[in-house]
Amino acid sequence: MTEIIPDGLLSVVIPNYNYARFVSESIASIADQTYGPIELIVVDDASTDNSVEVIRAALDAAADRLFSTKLIALPDNVGKLGALNRAMPHARGHYFVIHDSDDLLSPGYAERTIAELEAARANDPAIAIVYSDCMLISQTGEVIDRGKSATFDPALIERYSFIPEPAMCLAAPVMETAPYDETIRKGTKHHKWKRIIANGWKGLHIPEPLFSYRMHDGNLSGIGKRVIAEVERGEGGERILSGYWPLQTTER
Repeated sequence: MTEIIPDGLLSVVIPNYNYARFVSESIASIADQTYGPIELIVVDDASTDNSVEVIRAALDAAADRLFSTKLIALPDNVGKLGALNRAMPHARGHYFVIHDSDDLLSPGYAERTIAELEAARANDPAIAIVYSDCMLISQTGEVIDRGKSATFDPALIERYSFIPEPAMCLAAPVMETAPYDETIRKGTKHHKWKRIIANGWKGLHIPEPLFSYRMHDGNLSGIGKRVIAEVERGEGGERILSGYWPLQTTER
């Protein structure tokens, strides 16, 4: 029998590479959402640690709170955008979130951002993205500072990466701009958002911290090393994240 896809299904894709120490908590933050239904697709990008075993256990623990779960374990490393490309054929939702495997969503993240998205689209159907500020947390989960995104400006995306992962998005704009360029290994979210915005879609910024962005020395963007060094020097305060996130590049 053909599975019936519920209205309002949210597809969440978590690409993972060697984050066994974080990914279970990240998966739990999806299962703890006050919104439903949610399908969760985790793509392990040929991790060399015990990520696959950790992911399987975390998905089993979360299965009764989600519409569906799926693990795609890749035999070869293809990068974050490659992992996203391989998840796309399995995503069936009306809404779409890419969630990094070391970060955490607040329990009300999906419910709040979807409500804001639908309210904004009633006035402007070109709005397809809702994103928020975040709390910067340490490797062990302690709050460091607040990270701030910028008010949406399509011209700004050419010069700065200011839309975070995660951001709530209609699934259709994500799908129509795929597949994404797998040679891009840093600034991957910048590449994705640039493509979506180039197709005429707009975003909406919520100036509140609705997710936690983990700082450590393995962050793909390099932000963790920089923020940790700043904190060690005693430099505190809010951080404008567009000054930290790289633009798209093939550098590794």
